[in-house]
Amino acid sequence: MEQEKLFEIFKIAIDKEHEASEFYTKAAQNTKDAEAKALFEKFASVELEHERALEETYRRMKAKYIV
Repeated sequence: MEQEKLFEIFKIAIDKEHEASEFYTKAAQNTKDAEAKALFEKFASVELEHERALEETYRRMKAKYIV
């Protein structure tokens, strides 16, 4: 049961990182200020990196615990 809860937490975290990346991408698209646009684009990229890292860890853990 503990692993099921852990996997669910990972799924939620992955979704939240994806939502954050989309949020910052849209913010970048909707601003004309070059400095703000660059910052939002950087944030979107960082959130995407987080999402990928979580997905990779999730896959490794799933393979480890689900034989």
